[in-house]
Amino acid sequence: MMEKQPTFDFEEEAEKARWYKGELDSGTGWTKRCEIPGKFTAWSKTFPDKEFPIVSLYEFLNMPMPYEKCAEMLNSSDLELREKWDKAFGDWHSISNYPDGAFTYHVAVKRPWPMADRNWILHRGPVKEIDWFGKRALLMAMQDVSSTSYFVSPGTYVRASNGGNFQVAMPDDEDPKNKSRCFGMSNNLPNGWMPNNEWLLAKGVVKCFSETRENVIDGYNEYYK
Repeated sequence: MMEKQPTFDFEEEAEKARWYKGELDSGTGWTKRCEIPGKFTAWSKTFPDKEFPIVSLYEFLNMPMPYEKCAEMLNSSDLELREKWDKAFGDWHSISNYPDGAFTYHVAVKRPWPMADRNWILHRGPVKEIDWFGKRALLMAMQDVSSTSYFVSPGTYVRASNGGNFQVAMPDDEDPKNKSRCFGMSNNLPNGWMPNNEWLLAKGVVKCFSETRENVIDGYNEYYK
């Protein structure tokens, strides 16, 4: 049974991504949480008035693949294949696939004891080309659909809430044909027994997405190259 397809306002999503990039570049209130030179950087900031107040931003650098391939992998609906190369997240389950390339899915992440593992029911739109400050880029937008999905989660998890994450893949400035970079946002509420603490959530983002960067490279070399 195919669930009713959620919809996106892609121009609004693109504007949100550009806004956060501009916010980060302003430097106001952002804390750098990790920097692996030439590979990965992550920052966080708390916006007290927002429903999802803690925002983490991250960037993959020097991805050894064209930006189209980077986006294809990060937004792939082939979850059986993704299970093989993406070790940062797990328990991938496809719920619905749509003709335009959008899909709805279940995914989970392990948390260290004594915290419970978290899961999400998410919907990803198709990859969309956008203007990224005068350059071409590919937007990957997602939204939380837990409240409308009938999917019963496998295993025992605490259901986290997703505030509308995004990723933007773009060509590398120095080698645009062969290399790429990716700018992304992680904006979640952990729910359950876990403090909604900026340092703690940012630590999880650093672990998951620095590992994701390495997984994408390994997966590209093994399955996509």
